Amino acid sequence: KIREVAPILALSSLSIIPGDIPIGFQPSLEGTFIMANIMESAKKEVTPTYATHFLDYKGIVDTEYMTNFIDSKAQIDVIKDPISGINFLHFSIMPSELSVDYYEPNDQYYSDLRIDVSLRVQDRVIYQYSKEFPLYFSDEELSQMEASGITIEDSFPLADGDYKFIVLLQNSVAKEFSIIEEELSIPEDNGVLKISGPFFGFKIINLDESYHIPYKILDKKLAVDPNNTFGTSDDVVFFFNIENLTQDLWSGGEVKVSIKGTTGEKPYEKTYTLDLNTYTFNKILFLSQSLPASEFVPDYYYLNLTFIDQEGRSVDEQSGQFIISPQTAVAHPNPKIKGVPLQNQFIHYFMLAQQYENLNKVDKAKENYAKAYGLKPAYIKGLIEYANFTLKQNNFDKTLELIEKAKDVEEQKFNYHLIKGKALMGLGRYPEAIVEFLEGNQIYNSDLGLLNSLGFCYFTTDQVQEALEILKISLKLNPEQEQVKALIKEIEKK
Repeated sequence: KIREVAPILALSSLSIIPGDIPIGFQPSLEGTFIMANIMESAKKEVTPTYATHFLDYKGIVDTEYMTNFIDSKAQIDVIKDPISGINFLHFSIMPSELSVDYYEPNDQYYSDLRIDVSLRVQDRVIYQYSKEFPLYFSDEELSQMEASGITIEDSFPLADGDYKFIVLLQNSVAKEFSIIEEELSIPEDNGVLKISGPFFGFKIINLDESYHIPYKILDKKLAVDPNNTFGTSDDVVFFFNIENLTQDLWSGGEVKVSIKGTTGEKPYEKTYTLDLNTYTFNKILFLSQSLPASEFVPDYYYLNLTFIDQEGRSVDEQSGQFIISPQTAVAHPNPKIKGVPLQNQFIHYFMLAQQYENLNKVDKAKENYAKAYGLKPAYIKGLIEYANFTLKQNNFDKTLELIEKAKDVEEQKFNYHLIKGKALMGLGRYPEAIVEFLEGNQIYNSDLGLLNSLGFCYFTTDQVQEALEILKISLKLNPEQEQVKALIKEIEKK
């Protein structure tokens, strides 16, 4: 459904902002698509999802959006990239309706969508980012796409762990929101062979390998529909990975594919096998299959994948479900997608490093920071993050080595002096640290971390009056600092 709201007189230009990803994002597949059946009224029904989670939404959704909840469906999959070995979380969210506005001078309809994505462990945010998805379309496109719907697709690297995954989708037109929540459990790789999938779609699109986009493995993009329903004119497409494959299991193993309907006296059944040695060996072997939906009768189906080793033993088994509709053609939604060039893959390692750091998995954070930095030493934002990480780990010599590379970067002057000062302080080089803190304070004089560190260095070098002056300034900015209060009392006693 779409709902047209009153036209406006002017429309400011909208920029595509990659949110948490600072560089490298460009639209890879542009969606100028909307939902069908213009509504003449703005009636709302209270859905069970909204009623159940209303209090939870209060902490996430702006007040002006709260009464405009839109139901939605989503497909969420974790797929390991066969080349990098990184787990990526792919998702496609499809709102049940969408409001559009009209800009008369350009004879153009539009919606302004934004996603806010977060990974949480209880109340802690492990990772989060935002992206804008502005949509523009003509009256002709509106008519052509009236029955297809729209999906917003995205993906990002995912550290192993247990999370609550939340996607908040907001449309500034009519102040609507939709929300998806999913519990995720990503076990640490134990080196044992496993099947990952199946992941269903209605079409394979061959694309350039140089971009990472949602539901694209190597050069194949899976066109997904969260309804997971196929018309008889469709193909039933599915991807799956075999992870931790060995040469022995590749040469003598096979995958048994079993498909079975669920209704009728004698449900439809189909079974076939895939000999793995007919494919090029890889430790993570990616396989895609396409079956004409016309060979199935309308029904609900289970698809089962079983890995059989050279001795005929079942090693691993995974299953999924799909639906065959009695209709010849089923309308599938059209995606709005952003991608990142694989030459900027260092960003993925920085994302993983941030997640592992927030999970307190220090060794894995260190490994991914080092890998990301090694791929792109000139990426200054990542350099600052890496230096802050080594500072927290009390690796002060490494911090000094890293931060010196930001010395001549004008927009990072404050961070340069702050981080260098803290590293020097950690090494007990207090007079040198004071010089850096004073330089930083000239750029920004209200940073509590800098003021408190400067005050401590003054105190340690017996500059008592200077220490009291700086610490009292800090306390005025934030009177709730108990440690600063205690240090002031200690200095005043002496």
